[in-house]
Amino acid sequence: MYYPLSLFIGLRYTRSKRNNRFVSFITLFSTAGITIGVLALITVLSVMNGFEQDLKVRILGAVPHVIVTPKAEAKDVDKSLSALTDDPLVAAVTPFLQADAMVQSKSQIQGAQLQGIDPSTYPEWDVIRQNMLIGDISLLQPGKYNIIIGRSMARSLNVNLGDKIRLISTKGSVFTPMGRVPSQRKFTVVGIYSVGSDVEATQVLVNITDAGKLARLKPSSQMQHRVFVHDPFSVNELASRDFFSDFDSLDWQTARGELFQAVKMEKNMIGLLLFLIITVAVFNILSSLVMLVTEKETDVAIMKTLGMNRPTIVQIFVIQGAWTGVLGAIAGGIMGIALAANLNEFMSLIGLNLLAQASGGARLLPVLFDWSQIASIIFGAIALSLLATLYPAFRAANVKPAEALRYE
Repeated sequence: MYYPLSLFIGLRYTRSKRNNRFVSFITLFSTAGITIGVLALITVLSVMNGFEQDLKVRILGAVPHVIVTPKAEAKDVDKSLSALTDDPLVAAVTPFLQADAMVQSKSQIQGAQLQGIDPSTYPEWDVIRQNMLIGDISLLQPGKYNIIIGRSMARSLNVNLGDKIRLISTKGSVFTPMGRVPSQRKFTVVGIYSVGSDVEATQVLVNITDAGKLARLKPSSQMQHRVFVHDPFSVNELASRDFFSDFDSLDWQTARGELFQAVKMEKNMIGLLLFLIITVAVFNILSSLVMLVTEKETDVAIMKTLGMNRPTIVQIFVIQGAWTGVLGAIAGGIMGIALAANLNEFMSLIGLNLLAQASGGARLLPVLFDWSQIASIIFGAIALSLLATLYPAFRAANVKPAEALRYE
């Protein structure tokens, strides 16, 4: 089989014995450094991707993506609402009412976010509906004054299914000779949900009619709608639609945006720090090639004397240096994917527990592979390795045969 001369000699140099063992050690150290760097980057970023997706499901699946309220000056609200419902970005639109409230049991009182919903139009695939521990959203019938709370709130208030709790809302306050008196009503706990986030400590669900009566709102003023979006990160694109100008809106980014920005920044910072491992290994490639060029000056001089041109000599040393980078990047990629895929088993094997559940026991580390990200890491490491070979390769091409062979 035919091989280009530069490829043949370059690969021979990777297997040849060195007069200077220190050069071999640095080359081996460079390969190991790139392998470890790529492995660490893929593993850590896959876990961070998993955490981001986990937050997206646990939090953004439970909180309203967008709450819209028709503007007073809007001319055709029904048409705009129909356009909103039919938009390809939108998964569902349902009547909604949100207000701040206080929840009081026999022993405790705490703040809560009251959400009035219509069970008949509430999506079957909603995260809270899918994570009901006891009861069902269909039990929130108008006039029954039933309530669904999170597991954390149930523990805090020390209540269970069938217990009565008092909802207090300042939205329906009335002024009396004794001062301002908030609206209040006793509700019966008919369901408890658990989504594994702080949402279950604050968010309570009641029927939208009961919520309106508690807040002393007229039916005509209960015109809020909750918008479920296929991708919560596309709310800005939805807000740019023409029909959206008929609504006042409040999206999840106002309440929860900082959390996801913090996670994204943390992921970028960790990625940058781990990428420095690869950068150090790349500089080791440069150092080892510079020393190799010095060691092989005589060989280069002889090859140039025999008629080998400069591009071929450059290719020889680029191939040798790139071999180190390619080997390290591919090995690191394979090992990183394997480690990330079996990370929970590996953690269990060494007895390390990073996440603990409130109920005791261990939570699995979430892992999500972003194949384009993995490809970028591997090819980025290879590209850096290629860049590191250029200076030593051109230095080798500039060797002058007369000076190199003068004392041979």
